[in-house]
Amino acid sequence: MPSTTELEDAGIHFSGVSIQKMQNQEQEEKNKFDITFDNATKKLKIPTLEVQDSTEREFRNYMVYEQFFPSDKPTYFVDYVIFMDHLINTCKDVELLRKSRIIDNWLGNDEAVTNMFNKLGDCIYYSRECFYYKNIVIQVNKHCETKCNIWKWKAKLMKDYFNTPWSPISFLAAFVLLVLTIVQTIFSLLSYYH
Repeated sequence: MPSTTELEDAGIHFSGVSIQKMQNQEQEEKNKFDITFDNATKKLKIPTLEVQDSTEREFRNYMVYEQFFPSDKPTYFVDYVIFMDHLINTCKDVELLRKSRIIDNWLGNDEAVTNMFNKLGDCIYYSRECFYYKNIVIQVNKHCETKCNIWKWKAKLMKDYFNTPWSPISFLAAFVLLVLTIVQTIFSLLSYYH
């Protein structure tokens, strides 16, 4: 699966979802890892994760527990870390996730979060067949691999050239000037030949 910046370039938007506390612990656990992808709006919704000093230690402990004591339940922590490790490759990826309110960074800088997820994702065994986010990864990859991906060039154009409110106004003014110049040239040629 591509990283966050690559997904953004492909037209996928990110949105953080706040976690409501549930009465049932199993339901609360599922809610923490409830990542969804809406193919119509191209929006990937991920519950907000508060990254603190203890986050890496807690994730490692849960991941060890899931891998050494197998059960019939999905491996939520392992699969979540693998998913986030695919999304996070650089500090820019963390910055985009932070701005989307998916990551609440209490570590101080984005590089620390990047290093944390990249280290957590190293040397982890997981089953692709039983991967909790398998359907989401398939949908996202399918969107990114389409040959005529209009969303990709449109998102890149909007991100690179129309990222401020004045950019479309400047483009419109330049376009109007170009049209007026062409019209003036046509009328000059017509008056010259008549």
